[in-house]
Amino acid sequence: MKQFIRNYGVFLLCFLLCWTALGIALIMTDKQSFHLLLNRYHAPAADIFFRYYTLIAEYGIYIATACLLFYKAGDALYLLAAEGVAGGICQIIKHIAHAPRPAVVFDIASNPDALPLVQGMTMRLHNSFPSGHTSTFFVLMFTLLIIYSRSPLYKNRTRQTVCQILCFLLALTGAYSRIYLSQHFATDIFAGGIIGTSVVGLLYPLSMLLRQRFPHFYDWHIGVPIRRKAPGKSA
Repeated sequence: MKQFIRNYGVFLLCFLLCWTALGIALIMTDKQSFHLLLNRYHAPAADIFFRYYTLIAEYGIYIATACLLFYKAGDALYLLAAEGVAGGICQIIKHIAHAPRPAVVFDIASNPDALPLVQGMTMRLHNSFPSGHTSTFFVLMFTLLIIYSRSPLYKNRTRQTVCQILCFLLALTGAYSRIYLSQHFATDIFAGGIIGTSVVGLLYPLSMLLRQRFPHFYDWHIGVPIRRKAPGKSA
């Protein structure tokens, strides 16, 4: 675990600092006021960006898993397992808490101007806590960072720092998209981020064990046939 923290300390530090600040803000304010504060600034370009960026959590995780099958099956399994565990935890808590979403709390059916809404978005009503999209964003970005860290290109210290900060910001942007679109409160993304990041860390030792014990399975990948020109033939 010490090695894990050392290797991905920048990502984890960014998460710790940001989530500590978010936790303090949640303690000091009520979730409705804080949601309005974070959600107050809208622009047409941002509406389009966040509407489509949030879809990465719905489709990107499976596209990335499929692509990893052409690289290493063990990495694809790691990503899929982390998403399955984190998603399962989120769904269990969602159905226990059964918390209303911003659309219900602010009663946009009776007062459409209570929230700045993005045109074309279907507003969800229930099972707000925690945010499954946020959990998926952190699972995806953190796992891809871990996989990329094994590349020779990652050995440069500056590149390591930049990659870790970038992956955190991409996950954070996905988390904020849920607030911007008024699909979740900050309390929801707070819990979702913790679940996603924690699951990736907890499954890391199992992933390394699989890599050591079954290297042939871990390194297996779908081969792409390369068509070679027959010798002596000219174009």
